[in-house]
Amino acid sequence: MKYDNDRLGAALKLYLGTDPLPMHMPGGKRNPDFVSQAFMRDITEIGGFDNLHSPKGLLKDMEDCAASLWKAKNAFISVNGSTALILAAIWSASILNPGTKILTAMNCHLAVWNAIELTGSTIVPLMPAFDIGLPFAGPVAPSDIERNLARDPSIKTVIITSPTYEGVQSDTEEIFRITRKYDALLITDCAHGAHLGLDDAFFGPDSRGDIVIKSLHKTLSSPTQTAVMLLHEGCPVDVSLIRRGLDIFETSSPSYVLLQGVSKCLAGLNAKGSSILKPWENAISYAESNLKGLRNFKLWEAPVRERSKFVLMGLGDVLFEYLRGTFNIECEVSFPSHLIAMTGIGDTEESLKRFCDAVITTDGAMEGQYIEAQFISRPYPRFKTTLQEAARYRLLCEELEPEKAIGRVSGEFIYGFPPGIPLLMPGETITEETLKILSRGDIHLLMGGGRNYNGLIPVLP
Repeated sequence: MKYDNDRLGAALKLYLGTDPLPMHMPGGKRNPDFVSQAFMRDITEIGGFDNLHSPKGLLKDMEDCAASLWKAKNAFISVNGSTALILAAIWSASILNPGTKILTAMNCHLAVWNAIELTGSTIVPLMPAFDIGLPFAGPVAPSDIERNLARDPSIKTVIITSPTYEGVQSDTEEIFRITRKYDALLITDCAHGAHLGLDDAFFGPDSRGDIVIKSLHKTLSSPTQTAVMLLHEGCPVDVSLIRRGLDIFETSSPSYVLLQGVSKCLAGLNAKGSSILKPWENAISYAESNLKGLRNFKLWEAPVRERSKFVLMGLGDVLFEYLRGTFNIECEVSFPSHLIAMTGIGDTEESLKRFCDAVITTDGAMEGQYIEAQFISRPYPRFKTTLQEAARYRLLCEELEPEKAIGRVSGEFIYGFPPGIPLLMPGETITEETLKILSRGDIHLLMGGGRNYNGLIPVLP
């Protein structure tokens, strides 16, 4: 559809140019003594500016634009990030197919597990592949999904993450074919792939699914906390059910500052098409060619991977601190085994040259050689209860030394952060293999509620 200029931004500018007196929220009232210039366009759902919970005007046009860009049937904008969309999608799935099971990839983000806890659904674990040479999970195998669906007809929802935090991509085309074959709903967390589907020639095809969720801010130019949910042709979930889910999980006071950021982002993509990505793509190609041949680090490359990230294998924590302390370069995250540097649509060859030069200089200054990473293989979970049933007893948990917790049932999430993937979940039986992962010392562990893991494991009474 035609959405080739920032129509919401233009409407806000025109409206505020009339100097209206705001006898409505928000309370700062555009008074410069209280409101910075960046928030002068912060309004509420006044006449002519639509309603995100029942869009029919400007915001509906934005959603239609998003649907057109990513070749979807419907689109839904979020100013509560991908998290609100994941919650709404999984809640909708549980209403559509009550009492059924959810086949869930074990490398899904905490937001997925929180949603499953709220719905009370039963999990069927789906293990991703693990490569002895990689410290993070690989793709999920389509054959594993088909085997589970063929064996258990009560599985009516499948949830996967593609691409992952590290840029691992699964064969979502084949997975989608399989889930359609077995009449199961496929929800794909594509938060890290907002740019996928905009230029197939460079980044490859988009992630597939009945419902695909993208964080617009991670690689595109939209503000932090903005995202889009896409419903594709044949999706069995009705639009009204998704809207009801968003009524629950989306704020009832959406920020027009964030919505204008979405408007500007979508308008640029719609007006310029894939050409708007070319400077970024050229910069990525430049960096990939210049990051080869390092002595102490190795650029992770795989036949199928998401190219907007640079995953440098080696002493990631050392590289991270050197880049920050010596070159004033702040990377996404580091681990003892690798570093992740994210790029985005705003990157240029100049910015990535600065990054490459710093990495090459750091590599040349280090003594030694590349050290192979230690892989992490999460044990296959055995659940005694659902997440929701376990949550009911959370306040009655006792904390035990790890050795004494073996055989007991966990009462809390323990997860690596970033990116927020649980290594132990409520309702899961604690095993010796679990303790090996929790005791590694090279993973920053948090528990539910954002508490640091102190070495004691909460167990159900």
